[in-house]
Parts: sequence; structure tokens; C-alpha cells
Amino acid sequence: MVLLATGISIRLGLQAEALARDGGEPLLRELARGALATGPDALVVSVPADDHTALEVVLRGLPLRCIPVPRGMAQGAALRAALSVLPDSCSGALLLPCDRARTAAADLARLLRAWRQQPQRAVCFAADHGIPGLPALLPQPWWEALDPGNGLALRTLLQGRPDEVSVLEAGATGHALPDHAAG
Repeated sequence: MVLLATGISIRLGLQAEALARDGGEPLLRELARGALATGPDALVVSVPADDHTALEVVLRGLPLRCIPVPRGMAQGAALRAALSVLPDSCSGALLLPCDRARTAAADLARLLRAWRQQPQRAVCFAADHGIPGLPALLPQPWWEALDPGNGLALRTLLQGRPDEVSVLEAGATGHALPDHAAG
């Protein structure tokens, strides 16, 4: 599983909430604990290279690995870097964004169930206007197809293989899952 926190300090002004919250757990730690609750083989958190120390402190003690990603790196290259450190035993990778409201556990469970029924297919939620978005689960054979020079690599890959992608509608919690990180 890959938690995409690379843009957390520049998108939607989430850095302060990611690092500290009054009366609660920092957002990034809460998201990481939620991701770990799904029982992944491994959790990799992509963090901005220039902010990685502060974000890693928030994640200290959790069973995960942080991968610093330089700002300006194309999405395809950043995703491939994070996916490359997952164990060989991973037959798929759930990609979770940090730059939006938390995805409900029930929605993640639904995504995982759909993928387990057809593990050769990618599964994702519909984003704005029904286009494939995040969270998304990519089968391992798809990882090499992410174009390292493409800033919209995930969206390009999912849209380029529509017959091999299961797109789930609005979350089980009844609200649409907006997509900012996939494009």
C-alpha cells in the first residue's frame, strides 16, 4: 500500500494539520493508522523530500517506510519509486491520497473486495465527472506501465485501459470522493 503524502504541504494547505492538531492526532498519522488497519503486506508513505523529517516524526513508531520524493518529480516517477520498495509478495498496491478528506474504512474495504474478486483488474473510485481517480488499487503487472515522465501517469494509465478497470461509484458513506491527486 502506498500513502501519497508528497503533496501534503502544498495542496490545500494541509501541512499544519498533517503535523499537529488541537485535541487530536495529526492527520497524517491518523491516515497512516487507517491504512495499516486494512492489513497491508507493507505500507510506504511518499513524503516531500524537503519536508520529510517533520512528516517522519509524526509517523514515528508505525510499521511503515517513508520514501522522500523531490518536488517537481513527475507523478509517474514518484509512484514508481514508492512501488519499487514494496515487497515482491505484493500482487497489487492500494494508492491512497492525503490531500482530501479521509476515505471511510467501509469504502476501502469495498475497494479491496472488488479487487480480490478480479485481481488482474485495476479498481478505483470515480472522481469528478466519473473519471477514474483515487483511491485506486493497481495490480502489480501494471506498475511498470506508469510513465515516469508523466505528471498525470495514474489517470493516463486508468483511462487508457477502460476495459480492465472497475470504477466504483460514490463512497459507501454516501458522499462522492473528490479527486485532486490523480490529476
